[in-house]
Amino acid sequence: MTIEVGEGEAGSRIDRFLGHRFYPAYSRSFLTGLIASGEIRVNGRPVRPAYRLGPGDTIEAHLAPQTESSPEPEPIDLRIVHEDDHVLVIDKPAGMVVHPGPGTKSGTLVNALLHHDPAIAKVGVVFRPGIVHRLDANTTGVMVVAKTNHARQHLVEQFKAKRVKKEYRAVVVGTMPFDSDYIDLAIGKDPRKPDRMRIDPKEGKPSSTFYEVVERFATATHVKAMPHTGRTHQIRVHLAQIGYPIVGDPVYGRQAVAAWQAAEDRTRDEGAPAIEVRRHALHAHRLSLIHPAREERMTFESPLPDDMAALLEHLGTHHPIEEDR
Repeated sequence: MTIEVGEGEAGSRIDRFLGHRFYPAYSRSFLTGLIASGEIRVNGRPVRPAYRLGPGDTIEAHLAPQTESSPEPEPIDLRIVHEDDHVLVIDKPAGMVVHPGPGTKSGTLVNALLHHDPAIAKVGVVFRPGIVHRLDANTTGVMVVAKTNHARQHLVEQFKAKRVKKEYRAVVVGTMPFDSDYIDLAIGKDPRKPDRMRIDPKEGKPSSTFYEVVERFATATHVKAMPHTGRTHQIRVHLAQIGYPIVGDPVYGRQAVAAWQAAEDRTRDEGAPAIEVRRHALHAHRLSLIHPAREERMTFESPLPDDMAALLEHLGTHHPIEEDR
């Protein structure tokens, strides 16, 4: 959705302007939450709910159906890496959606957080309390959650200023020739498929990922990926675009991924062991940030999950490479 502000609409607060325009389909508090979390932007930039609109301002937003009620606590086990009075760092498993949304009302990380600490319900946006960043449902690894509004604001500003350092591990199809490289390709939404992203040099947002090879195999490569920006599906889109999609990714680089799995299936038919990857092999391995109360940098790690460790062991045993390129 894109709205251009006219002369007669200038001077209004953005929260009141949108609340009036979208009443009764969306409540003002719901829209205020989207503004505060940066999902509603003006001229491409996040603003505060009290921002006064100017003539010619462009409001951009993607309005999903409003959540009917606040998320409910659910007794779901959490893998806790670190916890104090300000932040909670968890190791997210594969298959867990971060917060409720269309089609997913329960079983999310937010439902688990509210059971673990009910006070998180008062932190940030009502339909995703405590959440300051996200991982795809099938991406595993380390995530930080804010336990106070001060911590949330501090962390959100760090992410915006790119002071948070992230390192992912991925297994990609094919043997990568370079030991490391930058991928600088703008990313935008795919207009034909709203759940997908694509490389879009004209209208996409600047996106940068640095990668390093950890280990090469005859049919795949284990890489570190350090995103310098935080676009949706960024690592998956970038690696697929340069010809090395992530093993198990059914969305980006689908043909190459399917061919890789078919080759593994043939290996199984010939009597040698093969392995089936049930999700994209992407893991948030390390997260480094400034603690919102201590003002010191802290680094948290999550070991490779069992499925990715098994995949790498399989590749090393059955698809070794003779020498590094």
